[in-house]
Amino acid sequence: MGITASLIDEQFVVISVYEGSPASQVGILEGDIILAVDGVTTEGMSFAELIARVRGEEGTSVNLGILHQDSSEPVEIAVMRAEIDVPSVYSEMIGEIAYIAIDQFSEDTDEEFSRILKGVIDNGADGIVLDLRNNLGGMLQTLLNVTSCFYSEGNILTVKENDETIKKYDANRQSVTTDLPLVVLVNGYSASASEALAGALQDHDRALIAGTTTYGKGSVNVMFELPSGGGLYLTTARWYTPDGNLIEGIGITPDFQTDLQGDELVQWAVDYLNDNIS
Repeated sequence: MGITASLIDEQFVVISVYEGSPASQVGILEGDIILAVDGVTTEGMSFAELIARVRGEEGTSVNLGILHQDSSEPVEIAVMRAEIDVPSVYSEMIGEIAYIAIDQFSEDTDEEFSRILKGVIDNGADGIVLDLRNNLGGMLQTLLNVTSCFYSEGNILTVKENDETIKKYDANRQSVTTDLPLVVLVNGYSASASEALAGALQDHDRALIAGTTTYGKGSVNVMFELPSGGGLYLTTARWYTPDGNLIEGIGITPDFQTDLQGDELVQWAVDYLNDNIS
């Protein structure tokens, strides 16, 4: 279908819409709220149930009740189901500055990122803008591998269990690394692994973080099924940055806080790097 959504304040919000996808073709937009799936309200629905209802055989359609940001009246939109192969890493050169966006930390993201980073280095880039906006997170090992491309020693993340067990995750050896000047872009939809990456780079003074405070999702949650058929989510562990800062419920505060969005923030980061590269 071609969207990424997140459960925010008990509503399913569309975080991103992939260009050229069935969802983009029928007018679904970032910030839209999904109110219903095939006539079934999403109120009280779990994320797993939403996914199960939206998914289906390729070539069939699903009817979504959508509330656009600029409207008070919901609309029903039919979206064609389709298999979509979307790379999790995108890059382009903006002058001598490399722009790299990571959409999520999937199983292959670290390999995609490594290939792109090598190309950036080979092309003689003077700096990197790393865009983590709207990145809801992903796999821990992928996060560790990507972060390790920016510094080779030191802590990346500490996980503290409820039983006081502490596990530290440190940088590991990567085949492609860089010490190029770095600006990382974040927003309120940067969550989980993307927050851990931004926090690690910030604490190690490896990058300037720009944008708005991140989501604040830095915990491990386990769902226990209740006899009634409902579920109970319990937090079993919390994530901390290298300097010991709690992510859960707080997020990462940017070094440069701004309301600039979209390409305007990208251009600010490019200008910042150009002005500060000696």
